[in-house]
Amino acid sequence: MSYLSSIKAAAPAATRSGPAGVTFAALLAIFATLVALRLPMAWVEGRFQDEEATVFLAYAWHFPSEALFRSFGGYLNIAANGVTLLLAELVKGGTISLERAPYFTMAAGLLAQLIPALLILMSRSPWLADLRTRIVALLVLVLMPATEEVFLNVLHIQFHLALAVALILALDRSRGRMMSWFEGAILVVAPLCGPGAIVFLPLLALRAIVDRDAGRWRQFALLGIGAAIQMLFFYVPTAMRGVPFDPLNLLASLFIRLLALPLGGVSGANRFSLAAAESMFFDKTALWLIGLLSLGLFGILFRESLKQRDSAFWLFSAALSVAVVSLGFGIVTGAAFAPFFVLAGPRYNYLPQVLLGLFFLCLAMRADPVQRRMPRVLVALFLFVGAVHYLQPFEDYGRGPSWLKEVAAWRKDPDHQLTVWPHHYSADLSNKPRRCSENKLVTASWEAPRYCQEGWLTSFTVWHGPASPKP
Repeated sequence: MSYLSSIKAAAPAATRSGPAGVTFAALLAIFATLVALRLPMAWVEGRFQDEEATVFLAYAWHFPSEALFRSFGGYLNIAANGVTLLLAELVKGGTISLERAPYFTMAAGLLAQLIPALLILMSRSPWLADLRTRIVALLVLVLMPATEEVFLNVLHIQFHLALAVALILALDRSRGRMMSWFEGAILVVAPLCGPGAIVFLPLLALRAIVDRDAGRWRQFALLGIGAAIQMLFFYVPTAMRGVPFDPLNLLASLFIRLLALPLGGVSGANRFSLAAAESMFFDKTALWLIGLLSLGLFGILFRESLKQRDSAFWLFSAALSVAVVSLGFGIVTGAAFAPFFVLAGPRYNYLPQVLLGLFFLCLAMRADPVQRRMPRVLVALFLFVGAVHYLQPFEDYGRGPSWLKEVAAWRKDPDHQLTVWPHHYSADLSNKPRRCSENKLVTASWEAPRYCQEGWLTSFTVWHGPASPKP
């Protein structure tokens, strides 16, 4: 009897279609609680994360009629636009006080993080038939280190929807009508929140060809519709994204962020980061060693992914694809060595780490005891390192100014710039709107407000704190 057949025979129908009733609700509630407690001080102080307030909320505050379909940073983020526009109108209308405003976006971000969890809990995939495996999968979603940047904010709903698209690609296709509609909505909306989900479009086409499944082609078409709208009407290439492409640097970045980080934590990853960065400017021996190690390890993992027809190949391919595109072409940085450092754009750690963790979990559920021994050790290490970092969130995202104090200062002086997390950024919620440049290819300007692209671009020119003089 094959592995697939044995799992189907052993697991009751209710388990194969996901936990039912009280168990389902309890798991989802526990997951939501773990997500919420990833940044406990955010609930105490009230947290807007940088552009969430300094760009999206501020622009919606000043120009509500233009905010919903505004492209910023090179693409449309309909989730961030829509939630902050609604929040601005609710605050101005008196429904929500400005003091409570951060909790609205935090709650919206939390709800978005439940979407991938729902897909895992409701999956019909044989390797997730065991309830304990689903629990481990949920822990992978919440524990990966140096990923606090994507938690509890609407700015990065795009990453959770992109993860949901990757799960739709990798897991067995749902047969129920309600789940099909749910997944269809994700596939259309995800690429309208950011380009990350679009990376999975070729893989979804490949899966449709391999499976010879009309349902997979429908999924491809729905993702393609959202992708076409984003790319044709909103996406604009920007000079501040990406670095000169170098395969060796990319290989080193992949090793550091996808393997050294989840297995050795931030401190362990930083050892390789410093060695790679120094090697760029001096003797390239260390960079070559890290690059070759990366190539060898990912080659081994690719071979393992092909040994059985399960979700492993799709999870591995999705992890590697999104990492290559983001670290090789999409990362917002002004330095060629920035992709080596896991705290430079930590949002780019999230998708590949989670997908690779799920890949190892899938390998760990295979029938052959020899094949699953090492993946189980790796999953355990992923969770242990993640748990340590969960208890010690990175300071820039774990602590920040009190929003109540900022609002109190703003009520005394409406021109006061409200400081958000991290400390050195502030939101303009004054009654003095200033028009932004119509030119989509603007350059940085220290005179423009941060909600304008030219003002925001100064972030990538020179770091500036509250007391820093303008250059």
